[in-house]
Amino acid sequence: MKKGAMLLCLFAVFLASCTHTGTSGSDENLPSFITLTCNPDYTFEACQDTQFDEHTEVRVIMKAIENAELLPGNLNYAAQYKMNIIYTDRSVTKYDFSIGTDPKMKALLVDGIDTTTGYSISLEDSNQLRALIEKHTD
Repeated sequence: MKKGAMLLCLFAVFLASCTHTGTSGSDENLPSFITLTCNPDYTFEACQDTQFDEHTEVRVIMKAIENAELLPGNLNYAAQYKMNIIYTDRSVTKYDFSIGTDPKMKALLVDGIDTTTGYSISLEDSNQLRALIEKHTD
């Protein structure tokens, strides 16, 4: 009986150590800033380069990325922006990012290195991101 309880405890400790911890609740893991650079080949809508360095704005963007859903299959898309997420250690994560202005459309996020891996950002998060971009580009 003691062996079973001990094994159960060890298994619980193992599972606890394997759980994913996101960055949404911790500022220490937040990037320093995020840049959006317009793709000059994207001519469907007006575009303006922008940068986000306020913690609250960076947190909103990172939450949207963390909540994005993986898209199946091959992607056929035109990137509106190149997104760079710059961390305090100067490491950079790159994405292609398309959001448009239509509040009824979800944003698209595509891995900047593996362009076959794309994510759909929820409508609610997409609209929050549109509002942030508008705030910086008006």
